[in-house]
Amino acid sequence: MKRVQVVAVLAAGAAALVPIAGCSSDDNGSSAATTTTQAGEHSELRSSIATTASSVVGSALNSAEQAVQNAINSVLAATPITFEQGSADLSPVDVATIKAVAIPLHGNDTKIKIETYAAGPDTSAADSLAEARGTTIVTALENEGVDKARITVDSSGNPSESNVQVDQATISVTTG
Repeated sequence: MKRVQVVAVLAAGAAALVPIAGCSSDDNGSSAATTTTQAGEHSELRSSIATTASSVVGSALNSAEQAVQNAINSVLAATPITFEQGSADLSPVDVATIKAVAIPLHGNDTKIKIETYAAGPDTSAADSLAEARGTTIVTALENEGVDKARITVDSSGNPSESNVQVDQATISVTTG
């Protein structure tokens, strides 16, 4: 809700600047060359104001998304979502973590990506387990009122990256 209010205020402010750009100058000269130059200057000014307004609105959106990401990061730093080896079940602590992750996702349309992993000698089984872990988290977030359309899952069995904790999920805000 705050994100919508911030964007609405910024858009209203930007809209208020557009009529100012249309004001004529104090120069009352009647020269055609001057008029052409003034019209060009007004057009450039309008374009500049529109670009500035767009940048301000974009910056506000980025700030709102960053605030959501910061809140999610704080929750996950305190209590990461982890799985027992070979399991896609959430512990009671994980359920509480997901409830806390859902809070900053309410009242806005921020999209998130969940990354889940699994490891094991059977690559197909590891892929299936990683996918099941992602699905479990999506279902838990849906139960907390987060629209499934806002969530993507990237699951990987036996990831090649060395910094991945295979029994831990990550959640990040995505743009767009």
